[in-house]
Amino acid sequence: MVKLKKREKAGLKLFFLVFLFFMSLVQVQCRHDGLNVSTLDKVCYERDIAPIFYNSCGVSGCHNQGHGQGGYSFTDYTSVMKAITPFNAQKSKAYQAITGKAFMQLMPPGAALTENERILIRVWIDQGAVNSTCTTSATTGGTLGTGGNPYSTAGEPVCFTRDLLPVLSSSCGITGCHDQASHKDGYIINSYSSVMSLVKAGSPTTSKLYTSVKNNSMPPSSYAKLTQAVKDSIFNWIKNGALNSTCVSACDTTGVVTYVKQISPLLAANCVSCHSGSGAQKGILLDTYAGVKTYLDNGKLLAAVKGTSIQMPPGYKITNCQMRQLELWKAAGATQN
Repeated sequence: MVKLKKREKAGLKLFFLVFLFFMSLVQVQCRHDGLNVSTLDKVCYERDIAPIFYNSCGVSGCHNQGHGQGGYSFTDYTSVMKAITPFNAQKSKAYQAITGKAFMQLMPPGAALTENERILIRVWIDQGAVNSTCTTSATTGGTLGTGGNPYSTAGEPVCFTRDLLPVLSSSCGITGCHDQASHKDGYIINSYSSVMSLVKAGSPTTSKLYTSVKNNSMPPSSYAKLTQAVKDSIFNWIKNGALNSTCVSACDTTGVVTYVKQISPLLAANCVSCHSGSGAQKGILLDTYAGVKTYLDNGKLLAAVKGTSIQMPPGYKITNCQMRQLELWKAAGATQN
């Protein structure tokens, strides 16, 4: 063998050191994508992460309690953690699945999570994947808080999936207007991406969505107009960047479910815009107790919201908790309390 000179050996050693240093930099960059999660606000499991996993992964036929494809279910924190390696998103099965590293396609199949949702999950994992619950200290209703976050009349941040999509889908994305079949004026309003065709993030006054509902030109005269509280929420959501945010709904089935506190607000947000006044779809009125009681008693209301007959509201389902509230109210006699 040819013996290397001292200078050549030193040069070769230096080359390997530089190479190893370079590779370590590449690995760090790939691992963290330039983000230092310790400098970011804490991502909360209950508010930010649970709705993504439960609504996108823990659904019937995928990773729900009774099915659990691949041995995983995403219906509660304990089950979710079986696919999570705290402080290391890259080694977490759940993160590998939603970024396409574990399979040939992004998960969920055919309905991949948004980039924003994937980032939230990654940051949550790298921050320790804690089972955390966060609250908002805002008190200003219908206006912007001092921190620049949008607030609803309840004093909570306006979340697209929880607060806006239901009312937009039931007021605008309906038959004859902006549903998949009608797509009036070329617009469909049944998802975040379709709504964003009418929105200029950060500028509500130049966003067609806000200007149309502000001057009451939409919904059309035969349908119930949006309340001022909803208009304020749309304004603040757009002003704060029109994020595709998902929040845990304040739904409770542990106490007594009443018409006034739970059922009426639930239907007002999801059904009344289509089922009220002279333009009520199929003549079904759900803006009064008598109307609600009629369709609850004959089974049509629960069949519709569960999707066993026709899917109502169109384009999405109310939450399992809200369905349970309707069932509990019916079981207790469905009184006007």
